[in-house]
Amino acid sequence: MNKIKSIHTLEYSDLIEWLTSERKRLGLSQAEVGESIGMAQSDISKMETQERRMDVLEFKRLLLVYRISDNPKLRRYVQEFFGIGHES
Repeated sequence: MNKIKSIHTLEYSDLIEWLTSERKRLGLSQAEVGESIGMAQSDISKMETQERRMDVLEFKRLLLVYRISDNPKLRRYVQEFFGIGHES
């Protein structure tokens, strides 16, 4: 049985698309994001084009750069992605 890598699933693609859209909405370049989280611009590009998998710590750092605490739409998306309840 062939197992599909998570990087090639629709769920992962949607997550990356959301994060890419959020970066653009915030007016941040890939270089700015990379600098903020200690990565090269090329690494951010490879994550956004799904040539490279994003790990959980990179995801956490991206959410901080994208100001998840001040961004209810992004926070709601992440909660739904992980299947966790919404805060009241």
